[in-house]
Amino acid sequence: MIQYIIKHVPSFFFTRTVELMESEYFMAHQIAKRYEEPERSRVRGQLRHFGLNRALRVSASDAGLIPQSLYINPKGDGYPLVVADGIYFGRVSVPFHCNRPRPSKCRYAIAKANLRFESINLSFFEQPAEISPDGMGCFIVTVNPPSFEPQSVPSNIMVGVPYTDLSNWHLLVPVTEILAAYNLPAEIKVPDLAWAKLKKQLSDNETKS
Repeated sequence: MIQYIIKHVPSFFFTRTVELMESEYFMAHQIAKRYEEPERSRVRGQLRHFGLNRALRVSASDAGLIPQSLYINPKGDGYPLVVADGIYFGRVSVPFHCNRPRPSKCRYAIAKANLRFESINLSFFEQPAEISPDGMGCFIVTVNPPSFEPQSVPSNIMVGVPYTDLSNWHLLVPVTEILAAYNLPAEIKVPDLAWAKLKKQLSDNETKS
């Protein structure tokens, strides 16, 4: 799955996303410090939510991808969607002790693209679902730190490919692991000189005979 992602998504999208999300996280913390608890935690959470949404859209635009702002129907809170050559990116935050994304209509819609990665058990009377032969639904996952740790930076920023029911992940790795895959050394192919030498020997023998 990592190879599929790096084939379709420019590495700059991930580096820019990390840069902007860390910046938004820090700004949310700085503004929230003006408030006392319990308001501080609520303000910080709201600022993180909207700031991280913005960061995803801006990083996509900077990387030459297609950012969108969509809304839940019936109309509710907006959410960002980034399209990168058939891969659909959304965003989610999870607590440090649980990596399962909170269910929502928009997240189910993104995860639906991953049906092709899952085995399907149907009864005799059920019709098989139409499965797309390509495409993928991904989330940029920010892991919130526990309350006893600094709140100015996320514990981690990860890339996740969720199950369609959001119960688990097909893939959940730090962004650094994705970025490292772009920089893998190219495989060095050593030419097979044995056949060339054998042909020369055969030719020399034929000449002598």
